[in-house]
Amino acid sequence: MEHSLLHALELVGQIITLGGAFFVLGLVWPASRALQRQFHQEENIQSVIVVAARWSAWGALGAALATTLNLFVEAEETQGLTVFGGVNLALVVKFVLHTRAGRFSWMRVGVLLLTAAIARFPGLLKWWLVLAGMFCAIVLTSLVSHAAAQPTARASMMAAQITHILAAALWVGVLIHLLVARRNMADQPESMDLSMLADIVRRFSPVALTVTTLLGISGVWMICRFLAEPSGLITSAYGLTLIVKLLVLTPAIYAGFINFRVIRPALLNLARSGQATSTGAEYQARKENILRRFGRMLELEVTAGLLVVTVAGILASVSPPGEAGAYRLTDSQAQALHRLHLPVVNIVNPTTFYGAPERTLADLHYAEFTHNWSGVMVCLLGLGWLFQSAPGRAGKWAQRFWPLLLLPFAVFVALAADPEVWIFRLVGPAQVLRDPQLLEHQLGAVMILILAWLGWRNNTRPGSGVRFGYGLSIVLVAGGILLLGHAHSTLNITEELTNLINFQHAIFGTFIILAGMVRWLVLRDLFPRRAGNLIWPSLIIGLGVYMAFCYRETV
Repeated sequence: MEHSLLHALELVGQIITLGGAFFVLGLVWPASRALQRQFHQEENIQSVIVVAARWSAWGALGAALATTLNLFVEAEETQGLTVFGGVNLALVVKFVLHTRAGRFSWMRVGVLLLTAAIARFPGLLKWWLVLAGMFCAIVLTSLVSHAAAQPTARASMMAAQITHILAAALWVGVLIHLLVARRNMADQPESMDLSMLADIVRRFSPVALTVTTLLGISGVWMICRFLAEPSGLITSAYGLTLIVKLLVLTPAIYAGFINFRVIRPALLNLARSGQATSTGAEYQARKENILRRFGRMLELEVTAGLLVVTVAGILASVSPPGEAGAYRLTDSQAQALHRLHLPVVNIVNPTTFYGAPERTLADLHYAEFTHNWSGVMVCLLGLGWLFQSAPGRAGKWAQRFWPLLLLPFAVFVALAADPEVWIFRLVGPAQVLRDPQLLEHQLGAVMILILAWLGWRNNTRPGSGVRFGYGLSIVLVAGGILLLGHAHSTLNITEELTNLINFQHAIFGTFIILAGMVRWLVLRDLFPRRAGNLIWPSLIIGLGVYMAFCYRETV
């Protein structure tokens, strides 16, 4: 979990810093020259560059911090532990000095810190140095990636990964800086340099559309290369995570297409007509309308892009299925998951299997019981979310019902998922913090309580619905990311059972991330409200149905 999240944060930081260099060198500088503006003297241009430099420096610092923290996480993971229970500094030093991953990570931290310092220097030359520094950091990242671990065609795979990250920076990184620049301009609409903005969009829009399309194509190529067989796409945790990445990329491609075919020509026409009628009421109305739509499409692209990058960071920590069926479901497991069954009703006494050196049949039945009945509660929760927008008493009762449901749900997850913690009291808080599986289960219970608090706050404070909605979306996406990175590989179980458990948790994460994303887009008026309010609760209901009637650990 921690490794996946930190890798995603490092990737986001790298992309923001690289995007700043691409933004200044590839857009702002050429646009100022084409419009015959004084690049080093005009206040509007320099204000954009100063903000880009600040974001680039913070991006590099954030990536360096994430990489440093990840060193501690990876060192503890070698012992099957988490950093929350304490850090063994001697183990960390040994990991840094005597492992390939540790040495390259420490070198990457140095390069990122140097790049962050350079980004604060004055002048244009610094941007070329920032570009070089970030390229070195990406190369060091690729040397300890899935691509470097390939038995054949290692160089081509590393080159493809480097190109993939550079393309993401050219798209998402530049988008972030463009969104920030556009908002800074919007704060001073009277002095907004529309010609400059229009020329930047003219240059960037076709590049963004091309890059997003290439990222989609490269994702399909990754399916062919890493999955070995097409069936691995729907029978492995890696394949499902890759599907999420491609699905999240779809709204970004749509926004890029709108920017290219609609926003870009409208901005250019507006900039030309504004030279003669910049004070007319009709011109101002057109200007506000097109800039509002441009801002919405930028926000859609940035939102989807950041989620794509986050999922890509998780994907880098998930083992891809190789040859001979490794890290994917067996035929018998796949067939078992297609057979519906009623939720398990026989409660197995946890004392019969707790402390066993290997997972017993009773333990597996108990896990199915907890997941199946959690699915029943998730179904009821999704129905509450679906009917809360209904008119009349039904909507009011549904709105009051689902926060109350979450309280017993949180208690059930906390108690039943790990009975050794709260029921038997055989495991103390310190050991929970050190064990990845125990910690993630308890975090899940805490997130359910947060949802209950958000629902209670929404019901007791009129007018807080939008804030509640944002909080709900954030918790859903965070929970989905937690489930995508959820792993049971440290348990003393067979590889086949590990694959089965991880695969099903990847399904959980897929449903929840998509539901949270749709909910967020609805709130931001970036998705049709009526359809969105039907889709995102239906995804939660679908998750509950799968958990209740399909989840299996015994095959």
